[in-house]
Amino acid sequence: MKTLTDHMPQLRSKLTGEYFKLYCNTFDQYHELNRILELLKYEFYSITPKSELPIEVVIKGLPKDSKTLDIHNDLIDLGFTVDRVSQLTGRITNQLLPVFMVTLPININNANIF
Repeated sequence: MKTLTDHMPQLRSKLTGEYFKLYCNTFDQYHELNRILELLKYEFYSITPKSELPIEVVIKGLPKDSKTLDIHNDLIDLGFTVDRVSQLTGRITNQLLPVFMVTLPININNANIF
């Protein structure tokens, strides 16, 4: 812990069980902390900030037999950049549901999907 606070004096920490939780104030500090932990070859788990997560959209109301490739191509025709389109399945019945999950990268055009 001393080596981390020497590199980043503004770092806040909390001991939970046998692990340390490290908190940063800004995204720049977050990226710097990840870089330092990788350089020091420490084992760590990092939670990705919400601002860096992809946009996920659920589409309901389409027929159950709609093809994910058709939805993918239609979204591209509308000007969106699409990473993935998948159809959800029921937990108990394992049947396809008329619900589709669309994953979009973060950019200006994709922010207008809502």
